[in-house]
Amino acid sequence: MSSKRGLSSGMPPSGDADKIWNYLVVGLDVILAKSNEGLENTMYMNLYTAVYNFCTSLKSSMDDGAFYNSVDPSSLIHGTVYGRDLYNRLNKHITDYMKTIAERSSLHKGDDLLAFYNEEWVKYGDSAKLVHNIFSYLNRHWIQREHDEGNNVSDVNNLMLQLWRDKFFMSIRGTLLDSVFKLMQRVRDGQIADINMVKSVADSFVALGNDDIGTGSKKMEVYDKYFLRPFIEATVQYYSAESERLLQESTIREYMVRVSERIKEEDERAEVYLHESSLREFREALDKVLISKQRENLIAEFQPMLTALERNDLKLLYSLLRRLSESIGLAPLREIFSTHVKAAGLEAVKQVSGSEEAAGGQANEARVFVSALLGIYELYLGILHEAFAGDPGFSKSLDYACREFVNTNEICASGAGKASILLATYCDMVLKKGNTTTRAAGSEEASDEESLEKHLSQAVCLMRYLKDQDVFQKFYQKFMARRLVNGQSVSDHGEETMISKLKEVCSIDFTAKLTHMFTDVAVGREMTEQFKDGLDADYKLPFDFEMKVLHTVSWPLTAPDTELQLPTQLGSVVDLYNQFYQKKRDSCKLNWLWPHCKADIKMFFPKAKGATAKLGYQFQVSTYQLTILLLFNASSGPGTGYGSPIGPSLTVAQIVAATGIETDAVKSELEIFVKAHLLISSNKKIDNSSSFNLNPDYKSKRLRLNLAGIKKPEKKREVAETMKSVDVDRMANIQATIVRIMKARKKLGHRQLVEDTISQIKLFQAQVDDIKKAIDQLIEREYIERSEEDRAIYNYLA
Repeated sequence: MSSKRGLSSGMPPSGDADKIWNYLVVGLDVILAKSNEGLENTMYMNLYTAVYNFCTSLKSSMDDGAFYNSVDPSSLIHGTVYGRDLYNRLNKHITDYMKTIAERSSLHKGDDLLAFYNEEWVKYGDSAKLVHNIFSYLNRHWIQREHDEGNNVSDVNNLMLQLWRDKFFMSIRGTLLDSVFKLMQRVRDGQIADINMVKSVADSFVALGNDDIGTGSKKMEVYDKYFLRPFIEATVQYYSAESERLLQESTIREYMVRVSERIKEEDERAEVYLHESSLREFREALDKVLISKQRENLIAEFQPMLTALERNDLKLLYSLLRRLSESIGLAPLREIFSTHVKAAGLEAVKQVSGSEEAAGGQANEARVFVSALLGIYELYLGILHEAFAGDPGFSKSLDYACREFVNTNEICASGAGKASILLATYCDMVLKKGNTTTRAAGSEEASDEESLEKHLSQAVCLMRYLKDQDVFQKFYQKFMARRLVNGQSVSDHGEETMISKLKEVCSIDFTAKLTHMFTDVAVGREMTEQFKDGLDADYKLPFDFEMKVLHTVSWPLTAPDTELQLPTQLGSVVDLYNQFYQKKRDSCKLNWLWPHCKADIKMFFPKAKGATAKLGYQFQVSTYQLTILLLFNASSGPGTGYGSPIGPSLTVAQIVAATGIETDAVKSELEIFVKAHLLISSNKKIDNSSSFNLNPDYKSKRLRLNLAGIKKPEKKREVAETMKSVDVDRMANIQATIVRIMKARKKLGHRQLVEDTISQIKLFQAQVDDIKKAIDQLIEREYIERSEEDRAIYNYLA
């Protein structure tokens, strides 16, 4: 307190530099001793004024014994002489102070040394800032002038930090770091210690590496060289010993658990006391000693964990190996994961390929096939998210594996595009109402919207893996057309939902066609109502009906080559509708798709008894079947026995002539009627000479029967025709791609053209032979030509 009063009571004369310096020394000692208590304003201003007076002294005894008289205070010579003197005196005084601090530090060891160092460091740092401000006149004038002249002179704050480093820190750094390492070892051994002392020491190392306090040193050089490197070496040494001990005392999985805990602890502590710039280097060193050295043993555990579906262990292993570089950490796991998933998928399909469920027709085969695929996909998708945090690399591995086992498996070996056909069949099952296999596939009612959307989403997920997506699109469109035409969709919402999901993975052209198909059905209902409302009031339709007007470009349906000779009652209504449509759209022509039309017909049999005699039997039939059956109800015609109680007798040839249906189609329909016992055939094997009569003794427990189902031979023919259509579309796609490439490149070699064509076609896997065939066809059509200089080069012809 006496020193403070002495400083506040009076200022030394402004003309005597030595007395001014002695005054400043008293103030410096007070600041260095009690910087945390601060300074009174009067004392601060007196010291500041003293610095100013020193720099502007009239005379001073310098080291060379000469006296200098003051001239202009801003004089370069004056500022240089007195500024250097004051700077040197300050340097010497702080140096002496550092010696006393070093002597005091020798009395402390271990944690006491750390506490002493941190306390003195904090106090000294505050002192440096305060002294820097008091000597601001020196900083602004003499030091700034030195900087302008290119001299490397630190400002007062950095000078004091430099002296702390050079005169104190460098002499005790070995003992200081030894104390830090011992404290950290106790912490790692589970003992209680104050790691904040380590943080304070580390922060001082960072501060002492500032560019401005050294000569050419990098900012983090002191921290990196004197703290981080030894700290990492000590850490590696500690955990190398622990790693060896753990491997001797425990299994590799127990080692994983312990190492994970250790790494978590070290990461949390490192966030506290290490500088952020060094966290990565520290963690890499830690990972190397605890993980990288045991990498092969850890990777060897991955396959057993995967086989046993041990999600927690997989998650732990992933969290450890992801800390290493991609090539040595996760890359081997991803390869194992992909191989494992592929094998699991192939085995799952193999298990169901020979099962009784799969042998019940294409619908059942599609159901068990898709269920097997989804079981594997969803299982490992769950592991991907639960154990591997949705890692993009593992996601790609899963995609690759799924693409392999979805397209190449025991079921799909029976034919090209089989996976696509079965998936389209599965979607048809899900979206078709009244289908028991649909409910079995979903385990819930197909009309339930949540369940329906779930199955559709699953189907679209699998579709992403199809190599022949064009085959799926062809069959899906055909199945959708059949559902819409026959009114078999489980709901409009279901169809719209699927179209919406397909937009995410299919081309706009394809989904646009599906949308137009759906729209045509809705418009067709409206037009049917308009037709009925427009009929004369005194005219009554002989039967109820609904017309669907379908645009040719959107629907995968074709009109028959032969013209059907309609029964009179049906033909009259068709003529009325033709007239109605021509008035509404005179530029369009209707082509009737009779093979895709259906009707409900009620039949009464002469010998029926009880309820059936009164109610009759109701059959759902195709238009061809309806036309044939009505021949047996006519009072006259090409047959014989029209006066008979059981109706007329008709031959195959007579039916063909009366209906205009092809002979093979007539025989096919007659076979259905004979098998259903509706008709009696004169021959066991139907031929052109066979004659047929209505069965008067027909009986059935069911009053409603569907005779319009697609026959197996027709299904096989439909698949063959659809695949043929796919081949035609593929060739057109390949040709269009080649023309597009050649138009852009103008000139291209054969090999490069083939590679570019394959890479640009995403809808299917273009085959080299097909590309060669497409090139030859384009040459014939003069889209491209072979170069005269080199036959392996093609030129584009504009």
